[in-house]
Amino acid sequence: MPSVSPSLWNLPCLALTNIVVEELRATATREELATLMEAVAREMKFRYYALIHHDDLQPPRPDRVDIKDYPAVIAERLFTQRRYRRDPVIRGCIFADSAFLWSDLPSIISIDRNDRNSLELGLREGLNEGITVPYFRLGDRMGSCTFAGTRTPERAHHFLGAAQMIGIFAFQSASRLVSGNRSINSTALKLHPRPRDCVILVGRGYSNKEIARTLSLTPRTVDGYLTEARRLFDAHDRTELVVSAVLAGEVGLHELRRQPE
Repeated sequence: MPSVSPSLWNLPCLALTNIVVEELRATATREELATLMEAVAREMKFRYYALIHHDDLQPPRPDRVDIKDYPAVIAERLFTQRRYRRDPVIRGCIFADSAFLWSDLPSIISIDRNDRNSLELGLREGLNEGITVPYFRLGDRMGSCTFAGTRTPERAHHFLGAAQMIGIFAFQSASRLVSGNRSINSTALKLHPRPRDCVILVGRGYSNKEIARTLSLTPRTVDGYLTEARRLFDAHDRTELVVSAVLAGEVGLHELRRQPE
């Protein structure tokens, strides 16, 4: 198992980051990676960490990254109850282009009452501040690396750069481990072209009648395509459908921008 001498944690942040990246590239098991992530989280003064694919992780799947030490109540809510698609941090990953502080979420997404309730629940469970690093890989499901829960939230911003570099390499390491050291595309395409077009137009705010008119389809056909798409993604409404398609890497954010008339 990779070992990091305690004395190394006293080195400047950049030197520490280089050492951690080398350790991440050398990890051979999930257990080694979990041990290293715990040490990194503690050094950055965070209590918890999570390396996860933004997907249904219950029951556990061998082709999904799910290496975390998180409060049981939060893990239950996000994954067992499958509320991850409504979670503000996971939604923030869609719109952030790099590591972000949780306290900066209102500048990244619109925060509503449900989001505030989620963040308040996290606060009660010790998740007072966090840093999340979005991970994107073309054609693959979105993921992230998170460090959260700290006694010094006012200093969390000092670790944004280190978290960005470590988080990307950590997720790559986790992906390598779940893929058995093979290059894989773990997300087979689910949407056929016409249903995909419908989902994109839903994301642009079109009604079913507008979609039918735009694509020269009948409203009944559009209803059928969207019903099937919700079933494929296990989405309960139009919002969850669009978010799920983006998280799965099947729809790009640039495609959701409404085009000029």
